[in-house]
Amino acid sequence: MDEALLNRLQLPYRLCATCGKPTITGAPYCMRCGEGTRSPGSQAPGPHPGAPEPAIVPLIEQPDGAPPISWEIPENLRHTALLKRQKIIPSDGFERRLASFLVSAPTADRIQLLSLGRIPIEPRPYQIDSAVSILESMRGSGILADEVGLGKTIEAGIVLKEMILRDTIRRVLILVPASLVFQWKQELEEKFDLVVQEPASPDTLVEAEADGIHLLSLARAKSTKVQEALLRIPWDLVLVDEAHALKNHLTQSHRFVFSLKRKYTVLLTATPVQNDLRELYNLINIVSPGFFRSIRWFRRKFMVDRFTVREPEQLRAACARVMVRHRRADTLIQLPPRKVNNCVVIPDETESELFDLTMELARRTMSQLAGEGEHTALLLSILLKESTSSPQALLSTLESAVLPRAVREKESLLLRRVIDLGRQVKVTAKMRELVRQVMSDPEPIIVYTEYIETLRTVRNLLTEAGARVFVYSGQLRMREKAETLLAFRAQGGVLLSTEVGGQGLNLQHCHRMVNFDLPWNPMRLEQRIGRIHRFGQQEPVQITNITAAGTFEEVLMRVLLSKIRLFELVIGEIDSILAYLQDPVPLDQRIGRMILESPSMSVLTERMEQLAEEIQAAQRAFTEDQLISAKVLDLPAGTAPT
Repeated sequence: MDEALLNRLQLPYRLCATCGKPTITGAPYCMRCGEGTRSPGSQAPGPHPGAPEPAIVPLIEQPDGAPPISWEIPENLRHTALLKRQKIIPSDGFERRLASFLVSAPTADRIQLLSLGRIPIEPRPYQIDSAVSILESMRGSGILADEVGLGKTIEAGIVLKEMILRDTIRRVLILVPASLVFQWKQELEEKFDLVVQEPASPDTLVEAEADGIHLLSLARAKSTKVQEALLRIPWDLVLVDEAHALKNHLTQSHRFVFSLKRKYTVLLTATPVQNDLRELYNLINIVSPGFFRSIRWFRRKFMVDRFTVREPEQLRAACARVMVRHRRADTLIQLPPRKVNNCVVIPDETESELFDLTMELARRTMSQLAGEGEHTALLLSILLKESTSSPQALLSTLESAVLPRAVREKESLLLRRVIDLGRQVKVTAKMRELVRQVMSDPEPIIVYTEYIETLRTVRNLLTEAGARVFVYSGQLRMREKAETLLAFRAQGGVLLSTEVGGQGLNLQHCHRMVNFDLPWNPMRLEQRIGRIHRFGQQEPVQITNITAAGTFEEVLMRVLLSKIRLFELVIGEIDSILAYLQDPVPLDQRIGRMILESPSMSVLTERMEQLAEEIQAAQRAFTEDQLISAKVLDLPAGTAPT
């Protein structure tokens, strides 16, 4: 053995009394000459005739001072070692010495993750364990099946980052529900410093241009032209989130992912079993084809019928070789409760008229430009959101002449009236209520708004009222953001933030939060809450939502968010629930369309009720699938399958 290599791997060693060469402490034989602890009269096992000295090659070149890493064992050697261990083929002295070396290595030297020192987050121990299991025990392919809210995205990000650092992968395809595309891109870029591409024309992608991380919605990826392009490319890693969409082997989604050329595969789902035990077989067959030999063998071995497991402990033990699953009970993560206050304020007549006329302007514009596509709907959705945020935010858009010229000319009187009303309203009822909420309690508080003009107006009001205000927005440089957070932690007061502060911040020293504006995407609302309702929080979390009576924002809160009990859900649960919806259109776009196309508040309320019922149905299906998965895969806390 090489002494420098042993030092680099931080393995304890001794000098052989016979040959004087270093060998592993505790190994029964010297790795050089075969001498060692033997029973009296036994022969020293000599090396296999002609066998070369075994080489131990690190996965990648290690920088000076880097932690030790494991080594790769060639697949043919791994297979041969298994046959020898099972005594299917005889073993000689060399194999026994090699086995002694591998067994004697301490468990701390299994694999040291390079990625942990190169990401700005600190993963939980169980998340690191999941990543190590995928990378080492499962050799790069497996299913991350933790219960909802435990951070499967973080685990997948560690696996992805580690493989890239070790130069194991270059071409990566990530497939997620349409509603999660933006969130995945943001998390991988901010939490793992990775460059993520959303191909504008994935149907023209070719192998020569496929290096990098390509992020697509599964719905788009399986469309005919895009699917043909993706199937031609040999991918190093295919990663699929909410992989229960692949449960049915007869669906296009399953056939598409199964047919992709791929070296490694990672699936994420909190519900690997739903309606039929065959679904478990189908998912595992994607990450490890032939793992259960055949569906006929799987049925004979593990299925009494579609819903009943034969030999459950054996099935759990088998699944543990290709699947990582943690439960909340196992992670010991217990968060304080949430307390929600939905505060509805009464606007004055001028404010009410401003809301109503802005809605009328948006609806007229929508009807005149019905054929213009999603761009018009997006622009008008912004106008509506600004009208419930602040007159200042609304005016900044209307006065910049963003509406099409034809609309500005045809609706000039209505547009002029909206602008005049916006100029008259300096302070809204929501703003007065916010000042009251902030000044009623000296504890630190976070206030979220979507628009920079609203932020500026609210900052001035709070400062005039005597509050200590810190502003966090995308207009600050990285150093200024860091200084703002340090000052807020040290001095308390008010952190007034735009959506840029809705992800990636650890603010659990604060337990009060106000949603001054309500985002139409429930996941963004959940992400805001996650800044303070996270591990390390010691106090009950107080969440206040301020809405104005008679506005669509009040309908959104009263009908939709309250009915699906968003504020009672576990962090991360809403992502999975929305992935169960049949309609692939993102929820915020559907809500925007409903508001613009509803002729009255009563019609809007009715349509919101229907959407809430659709989400509740998805919620029930998700809950049922969680129970089925737990019944099949989970053991009582603290036990393990044998």
